[in-house]
Amino acid sequence: MGNVSRKSVLLSATALFIVTSVSAFAADAPTTETKVEKVTVTATRRKTELQKTPVAVTAVGEQTIKDARVENIEDLMAVVPSLQVTNGGNPAAFTMRIRGVGTQGNNAGLEAAVGTFIDGVYRSRASVAFGDLGELERIEVLRGPQGTLFGRNTSAGILSVITKKPTFDGTEIDAESTFGSFDQYSGRASINFVPVADKIAIRLFGTRNEQEGFIDVNPGRPDAYDGNAKSYFTVRGQAFFQLSEMTDLRLIADYADRADQCCSAATLFPGGNGRAATIPFPSTSGPSIINFIEGPLLGKGTSNQVDEQVAFGNRSTNNDIVDKGVSAEFNVNFGWANLTSITAARDWETTYAQDSDFSGADILYFADDGTNLTRFETFTHEMRLTGDTGQLDWLLGVFVSNEDITRRSTLLSGFEQETYMSLHRIGDSPLSMRGSLTALFGHGAGTPVYTGGLGQDDLYKQNSSSFAVFTHNVVHFSDDVNLSLGLRYTEETKTFDATYDTNGQGGCTSVEAALGLNPGAQAAFLGFSAGAQGLVALTCLPGSRHALDVLTTSFGGHHQEKTEREFSGVMTLAWEVEEDVNTYATYSRGHKAGGFNLDRSYSDSLGSIVSGSTCADPDGFAPFGPFGCAQTVRAPDTSFAPEFVDAYELGLKMTFDDGKLLVNTAAFYQDFQNFQLNTFTGVSFIVTSVPEVISQGLEIESSWRTPIDG
Repeated sequence: MGNVSRKSVLLSATALFIVTSVSAFAADAPTTETKVEKVTVTATRRKTELQKTPVAVTAVGEQTIKDARVENIEDLMAVVPSLQVTNGGNPAAFTMRIRGVGTQGNNAGLEAAVGTFIDGVYRSRASVAFGDLGELERIEVLRGPQGTLFGRNTSAGILSVITKKPTFDGTEIDAESTFGSFDQYSGRASINFVPVADKIAIRLFGTRNEQEGFIDVNPGRPDAYDGNAKSYFTVRGQAFFQLSEMTDLRLIADYADRADQCCSAATLFPGGNGRAATIPFPSTSGPSIINFIEGPLLGKGTSNQVDEQVAFGNRSTNNDIVDKGVSAEFNVNFGWANLTSITAARDWETTYAQDSDFSGADILYFADDGTNLTRFETFTHEMRLTGDTGQLDWLLGVFVSNEDITRRSTLLSGFEQETYMSLHRIGDSPLSMRGSLTALFGHGAGTPVYTGGLGQDDLYKQNSSSFAVFTHNVVHFSDDVNLSLGLRYTEETKTFDATYDTNGQGGCTSVEAALGLNPGAQAAFLGFSAGAQGLVALTCLPGSRHALDVLTTSFGGHHQEKTEREFSGVMTLAWEVEEDVNTYATYSRGHKAGGFNLDRSYSDSLGSIVSGSTCADPDGFAPFGPFGCAQTVRAPDTSFAPEFVDAYELGLKMTFDDGKLLVNTAAFYQDFQNFQLNTFTGVSFIVTSVPEVISQGLEIESSWRTPIDG
């Protein structure tokens, strides 16, 4: 791939009305005071004023969160203009971007470029972090690569969520209910109490949300139903122990379950696909092939259905997510230094089903039997020691993690797939595809090209173990000039194992018997006509090929592993020009680990096609057929490279009008190398590395407290 450069210019402005309790560390102001309170953040792991923190950070306080009805990460876009949260079509396919950059796609092997920390606990994927966040104290969004302040390193930014911890203020009860259209109901409640005075405080939170589907699926058909219904609940319990004047312990346990019908899709374009010139219908403007197959029932919209929110389907769209975890945060003040230790174990699993053809026809689907799942089992431990010697604020940290990923994918053929493919691409008969394969490759006339209810059944397992040490230090040259220096060393090892099983793909079996395990390349090499090459490609889609099955049967599975050892860091020079004007310049080197593609991927490590009547095959399993020796398909290398970024930033933070108006500006330039991207090839998803991606722009973020009381 050639050098690719993507440039985005971002100019964003927001007016956040900062009220009295914008930070847990800011004292309440009198109601008649119009001056903004000095907002304190912990973005640098030190309590510093927002306007004097030399980092591009947005701090959103408790009252602003309540006013904007922020309940999950997606809601944050209302108050953080540089943050974008998008969904790829199901509850487990969220992507976060900062400054236009994020990890696109829901391949389980891709970690997020924008890292999420909830109460100091790292969530490795945006979807894993998605859910009701509960009662929030504040949220801090750091823009640009990070690695010397938080346990996990990221290449685009960090979202740090701090929830309300138990307090010793006595019993507090809060509850609310919401009713909406489509029979929506949501309820949230919390209680804070102190069972042992000034020693233990308990806080409990729970929420439930139900809503009927808003899409009419299969209207007029006997199997009509409402699609895209939602059901969600979560419970969260905390215990805060004041062990001594200098020591405290915070324990958190949470459990969430999300059961959605997702996702039915309305038809945008009328009619449907088909070979318009030769379709076996009275008129070329008649119903689509899907409706011909389903007749007299309607299986696909013949006009724009978006306004009416009408969809069609014949397979389940049930999605279920279970998220649970425990964490312990231990803090000790030694006097000369502060120790923070955060240990967590989390388990996140989604099982899903999908009507992959999004129609009433039975073409392709993911079964609703629990076999399609993705699971993350994660253990993390972070320990930081911070201190202040007057001239130097120092931080030393250690981070270890272990993550096990399990993914199983069963993509199955529907009972009408052969009929659809035949009419859509080959001829005027439901058996046109079978007839063409019989004529070219000797396929049995009584053998289905695709057998309904069968298909691919793949199992992927990945383990990732990481160890890192990091330091972040601020040297005070004077009261006005500071130099921040941060360095991180990361060592990460990933192992990948996969087994592949393909069943019921009789058409591709016949093609492979003649052309070998890479039939598309061999058909092109032998000079087959364009029509014949198209037939081979359509018959042997990635989920129909058996090349990877050979690895499973011959070698017991597909195993790979890789280890990375990388340095990253940051250098910032900050200057307080005067009391209300602060500026800084930053260079940072970011790093995000490489990994493995947890999906079907076909490649040959030698990249060669061997032809002729005989050939040497060191692996011993390249089949021979009437067209000569086929390409040998060896174990593919499904790894992708680590992602790096060199980031430069100039920032200016100003306060006007006696503290009522804050204006923060940042100009940035970020050069990403080997940017990780989940790419759709037209028939499957693979992880690719874009050689270069550039994100550059200007941010202006302002907050103004009006001179009107309240």
